[in-house]
Amino acid sequence: MRQGFVLLAGLILLSACSDRKEEAREALLSRLPEKRYVEYRDLVEYPDGAVCGQYRTTDPMHGSSNYKPFVAWGEKAEEKPSPEQLAIFCSEDAGSALLATLGIGPMDAPDNHLPQIREDLLQIDAALQAYLLDNRFLPTTAQGLEALLQASAIPPPPTHFRDGGYLPESPVDPWGRPYLYERSGLGGIAHDYRIYTLGADGLPGGSGVDADVSNRHLVYLDYVSP
Repeated sequence: MRQGFVLLAGLILLSACSDRKEEAREALLSRLPEKRYVEYRDLVEYPDGAVCGQYRTTDPMHGSSNYKPFVAWGEKAEEKPSPEQLAIFCSEDAGSALLATLGIGPMDAPDNHLPQIREDLLQIDAALQAYLLDNRFLPTTAQGLEALLQASAIPPPPTHFRDGGYLPESPVDPWGRPYLYERSGLGGIAHDYRIYTLGADGLPGGSGVDADVSNRHLVYLDYVSP
């Protein structure tokens, strides 16, 4: 009876692993312009749920391309993963890899402020997207995040500023300092922006509690959060 239970548990685990790899293939295909003739190899599922492997495309007229790495997590995939994505997602312990690669963590530290920072960044990011939707451009670096509280007097003025603004109050990090904001681009629509905190020391760089954490790190904080 016990032997049968172990066999059944093994089959369920194998099926779940197979399903996750199939989800990873589908997530990758959604990112590729050519969805036919895609081959995979060396797919590995990691404890935190990511699947890493290699893929190549085969064109019946021009032959096969070289195998390239990819990463899939949740419903997302990256067909050109960065070294830090490979290091963090393709790891037996993503939290430790996040600390080793970017200096962010540890997640189990008694003074861990990362959950609050994550929630703050998500709230600010959502407010910026709402501002963009209403006005067709983001606040400039000079306007800063205060432009989400009231219409900025610094040009360019918002065209359809929402009643009540986009945030209830000026957002501050766990150490009581305003979150910093930078937007790239000289004009027009600029979607590349950075929201960040300089950590406990208020200085660029650092690790642990002093680490700089930005909206660009949300993908990792979402992944390693309980």
